[in-house]
Amino acid sequence: MTGRPVSDQLSGTSVLHGIESGLARGSDTTLFFNHESYPLAELDREANQLADFFSSQVSPGDRIGVMARNGRMALLTWWAAAKCGGIVVPYNTSNVGEILRHQVTDSAPRLLIAQTEFAEELVRCSSGIAADLAAVVVDGSDAAVAGYSGTTFTFDAVLAQGDSGFRARPSRPRDPSHLIYTAGTTGPSKACVVSHSYICNMARDLITNVERRSEERLWTPLPLFHLAAVAHVTASVLLGGSISLASRFSVSRFWDDIEKSEAKIAALMGSMLPMIAQAPETEATRRTRGQLRVVSGSPVSAELARVWQERFGVSRVGAGAYGMTEASLITSTPPDQYRAGSAGKENDSFEVRIVDEDGNRVPADAVGEIVCRPKRPGAMFNGYWRRPEQTVTAWRDLWFHTGDLGRIDPDGFLYFVDRNKDYLRRGGENISSFEMEAIFGAHPDIVVVAVHAVPSELNEDEVKVTAVRVEGSSLTASELHEWSVGRVPRYAMPRYIEFRTELPRNPVGRVLKHQLRAEGITADTWASAPSVRKIRV
Repeated sequence: MTGRPVSDQLSGTSVLHGIESGLARGSDTTLFFNHESYPLAELDREANQLADFFSSQVSPGDRIGVMARNGRMALLTWWAAAKCGGIVVPYNTSNVGEILRHQVTDSAPRLLIAQTEFAEELVRCSSGIAADLAAVVVDGSDAAVAGYSGTTFTFDAVLAQGDSGFRARPSRPRDPSHLIYTAGTTGPSKACVVSHSYICNMARDLITNVERRSEERLWTPLPLFHLAAVAHVTASVLLGGSISLASRFSVSRFWDDIEKSEAKIAALMGSMLPMIAQAPETEATRRTRGQLRVVSGSPVSAELARVWQERFGVSRVGAGAYGMTEASLITSTPPDQYRAGSAGKENDSFEVRIVDEDGNRVPADAVGEIVCRPKRPGAMFNGYWRRPEQTVTAWRDLWFHTGDLGRIDPDGFLYFVDRNKDYLRRGGENISSFEMEAIFGAHPDIVVVAVHAVPSELNEDEVKVTAVRVEGSSLTASELHEWSVGRVPRYAMPRYIEFRTELPRNPVGRVLKHQLRAEGITADTWASAPSVRKIRV
C-alpha cells in the first residue's frame, strides 16, 4: 500500500487532526459530491466559517441537528460542530412523523440545519423543543420555514458572514462527535454516543480491511447520517486520498457513476449488490469491467461474490467485516486473506467470541451469539444517550452482546448467521418494530398489530404487518398501506400485510413473532406492487 503506514493513520483525536495534518503536508485530498470536486482546503475554510456561526449559537456539548442529503451542508455541519465542541445529530432523511419527532425531542438540539425539502417536516417535529431552539438554518435563498416563527438563517448567508480563520476548540479523544440513532426492539430508537476516537479507529480499520491505497478513489452512496460514510470520509482524509459521495443511488445509473468517478473502490449497502448483479448489461457495464478492485457491502454470499467477480471483473466482493453502530469494525479481513462470504477475523481493535445462552464459549463452527469487547480505548461507543440502564444491560459478564448469531470456523473467520433480536433491516436501515407497531396500532380499525421480518431476495428483510381488525371493520390491506404513507419512513413501508382474527401468543400473552416470521407469506397475505427499489440517501 502506498502512502503513510496504516499504523500512523490514527495520529490524532478527530478528523480535524487529519485535516490539519493534510493541509500542512500539502495533501491532494479532494471530496466529490455528485462528481463536483471540493479540495480539502476549501472545505476546511468553509467549515471554519460555519463553526464561527455555531460558536455564537451553541455551547460545547450542545447538539446540532442536521437533515440533509450527501453534500456540503451535511459535511460542513459535522466538521463545524467538531471545531466548536458541538455534537452533530444527523437525522435520516426518510424519517417522518412520530419516529422523527421522537429523535428530535430525545436529542434536544440547539440548532437545526436542513435542506429545504426536509425543513418543514423537521420543524413540525421539533414543536416540543421549539422554545429551546436557538435558530434554524436552511439552504436556498429564502430562510422562512412554514410553521416556524423563531430565528432562521440561510446556509449561504451564514457562510458568507463567518470567519474563515476561526480556531477550532481543542477536543479529547473520548469527547462525543455524533449521536447516531439505531432501532429499538422493546422501545423507541435510541442514540449511540459516538466519540472522535471511535470514528478515527473505525476509519483506520476500514483502511486496513480493504487494503486501501491513497491513490485509489472510493465512491459511495452511503449517507452521512450513517456511521460508515462518516468513517469512509475520515479514512480518506487520514490517508490523503479522495472520496466521491453520491446523494442518491440508482441501479440503472450505477456503472455510469462508477465510470465518471474513476473510482477503484465502491462502498455499498448489502442490498444494492444483488440488485446491480441482476440488472441488464449496458454499454457502461462493459466499459467499466475491471475498473473496480473492491466492492464492499454486507452480507454477501460466496455465490453473489462469484457473480460480481465473473461478470464485472471485481477482485474482492463484500465488506469482509462485521460491525454495528455500537462497535465497529469488530472483525475485518487481514491483508491477502480475503475469503468470500465471511466477515473476516478478530482484529487488533476487538476481542470476539461466540457464546451460548448462558454466556459460555462454544466450539468452532457452532452457532451462537456474537459478543465483543474493545482492545483499544475509545474503540466503542460511549453508551446510549440518556439511557444508562440500557447501556449496562447490553453488557453482561464484561462482554457487549450484539444480539446477532454467528459462527467462527477453525481458521478464525466469522460468518454471520441470523439476527437474534426482534428487529428488521431493510435497505441498509435498522427498523424499530416497537415504533412501527405504535404507528400502525394508532389506526382506529386496528386492535393489535405485529410488525416483523420475512425473507427478502436482497439479502436483508421485507417488512410484514400482521394485524387484527376491530370487529366489523372493512379496512383493506391496500387502504392500510396507503394510510401509512407519510407516517412511516420510505425504507420501512410494509411490503406485506395480513389480517387475522388473532395473533399467536405465549402463556403470558407475548406475541410470538418468531412464529409469524417462520410462517412468512401465507395464502392470505396481501403484497404491495413491486417497486423499482431505488434507494435514496
